[in-house]
Amino acid sequence: MEATTVKTAYALFLHRSELQRRKAHFAKMSQTKILLTNELIAKPSSAHGTCSYEDLQILVREQQFKRLLEQKLQHRAKQLKAVQRQNRKLKLKRLQ
Repeated sequence: MEATTVKTAYALFLHRSELQRRKAHFAKMSQTKILLTNELIAKPSSAHGTCSYEDLQILVREQQFKRLLEQKLQHRAKQLKAVQRQNRKLKLKRLQ
């Protein structure tokens, strides 16, 4: 089995196991989606000379999807930091 195939299979396994959890972690699911998308992008990217127009369109959609996931993940991280700061402020107020 190729190394990329092993990576892809493992990423699928991680994603499925995260989906089966009761409280799935958004960040973990997004990271595995990004990993899978990277693998999908890497396969046709290596053979650009033989890509059809439709293949290139698919490649562009996959790259856009990956960028959107990364943006959502960054936004979610910012939201969590803001919530943590608010919680710390509330705890400090309660202690005073």
